[in-house]
Amino acid sequence: MKIVGLIVEYNPLHNGHIHHINEVKTKSNADLLICVMSSSFTMRGDLSLFDKFTKTHQALKANIDLIIELPLVYSIERADIFSSNAIKILNMLKVDEIWIGSELNDISIYNEYYLKENDINNKDDYSNSYKNKSNIDLLPNDLLGYFYFKAIKQNNFNIELKTIKRINSNYLDLKPNDEHITSALAIRNDLSLLDKYCPNFVSNDKGNILDENELFKYLKYKILSTKKSELKEIFFVDEGLENKLDAIKDFNDYNSFIDSLVSKRYTKTRIKRMLIYILLNIKKNDINKIYENEIDFIRVLGYNEKGKNYLNKIKKELNIFTNIKHNINLALDIELNASLILDSIYNINLFKLEQSSPIYKK
Repeated sequence: MKIVGLIVEYNPLHNGHIHHINEVKTKSNADLLICVMSSSFTMRGDLSLFDKFTKTHQALKANIDLIIELPLVYSIERADIFSSNAIKILNMLKVDEIWIGSELNDISIYNEYYLKENDINNKDDYSNSYKNKSNIDLLPNDLLGYFYFKAIKQNNFNIELKTIKRINSNYLDLKPNDEHITSALAIRNDLSLLDKYCPNFVSNDKGNILDENELFKYLKYKILSTKKSELKEIFFVDEGLENKLDAIKDFNDYNSFIDSLVSKRYTKTRIKRMLIYILLNIKKNDINKIYENEIDFIRVLGYNEKGKNYLNKIKKELNIFTNIKHNINLALDIELNASLILDSIYNINLFKLEQSSPIYKK
């Protein structure tokens, strides 16, 4: 049985992703296709257009067999941490191959960078910061590809990394350049593009879109009602950033406030991650406790019959959660709390779904 893995955010799932899935199925001859998907928040600190359960429904309709969650404490993170934990989950699930979208479509480039980085480390060049060591000149998909490659190498996993050429659009395209495929960023910037550039089962969910701007008033209350000493305890609030946060009182929208905090030291992505952690009250001590150990569980969001059968086959070997409640795992406690907060803001029922059986597609 050949098992193939994907690592996805699906924010939103669009025609380019459908092309990727179809190409993987054709070229890999996979018997089972598993995806590890970020939660209702994404790596760059964005609220996903759709919550994770809506995205799970969509992924099943796109013919993914098994959808596994990358919890937000691993997904709202630097590319290396995001990648490493996604790879570890797929390794636990015994995948043979991982197929990724790629601008260059050339795995040898990853090996070149890996050898260069090891050479720097072997020379004990501690004067270079993490940022300088990881300043790899690759476009976004290939940068992630490099970190997937690195995680497989460093952990000596028996997984082969394969690439599918990205076509007709670039990751950072703000507008469509093609009649059929455009970037997720272009779609998020202009939601009218959903109908044209996403499959019907995604565009039909337009009524479920989560407006990120709705977070602002709750974030504003949270910051202004919290002592600076307590804000300093939140993960990502470092080096005096707590002193800049009360300026939120002078802003009326989310993006303007984010832009006001961006500096040479702190990128927009870094600021957005911090604000989500503040909103969700995720503290440094919590993250430190979580990171004391490697991820050792599988959180199932959905499956079809093939995916369900495979889980039943391996369930005695793994720590698998098909539904969750408080006090079974700190990372999953945070996931539950995030769903409760989103429920209160958007009047949805994520917490109930967290405690229910996985989404099943017959």
